[in-house]
Amino acid sequence: MKLPTYLRNNIQDYAEKRLTTMTISSSTGNDQLEIWYYGDLFKVPNEEQQYIVNTDFAPGKIIAKDPMTNEEILIFDAAKHGYDNMFCETYTEEQINNRPLQKLAIPASLIVLELGYSIDYEDEKDNYEIDENSFVTLIDDSKMLWNDVLCNGFDYLAISYINAEGKQIQFVDCELA
Repeated sequence: MKLPTYLRNNIQDYAEKRLTTMTISSSTGNDQLEIWYYGDLFKVPNEEQQYIVNTDFAPGKIIAKDPMTNEEILIFDAAKHGYDNMFCETYTEEQINNRPLQKLAIPASLIVLELGYSIDYEDEKDNYEIDENSFVTLIDDSKMLWNDVLCNGFDYLAISYINAEGKQIQFVDCELA
């Protein structure tokens, strides 16, 4: 089962379809969550919801928040999740630490996360700096276990919510490789 290691305790309804698909819940099992984000909103023609994108200053960040308990669940941090952010893109401390969150103007909803895993890491394993304990050095010089790289190094991300009529409405769409 391939899913981000940082979300393992917050996953429901996992399925491997064309994309790896799951819903998010809080530690109490609540799946009606608010979305808080750092980023800009971008209007996509013919879409009813604006999309969250990176700003010119810093990478985006998306958190689901349980309105009952205020528990915050990090869904995606464009400074550290996904292939490009693990191996290609670097950010300053100011960019990473100065990202105030705001609430997305949608009601608490079921959140759907879709991930693409099309990089053949095993085929490209020789391209990575892996130590004797199976830790890989990332672009920011932090270390991550090889098996965690396989789960956190996704190359596509989409985030949607299910509205009151049961329609899935996307608000994040990112190519990450």
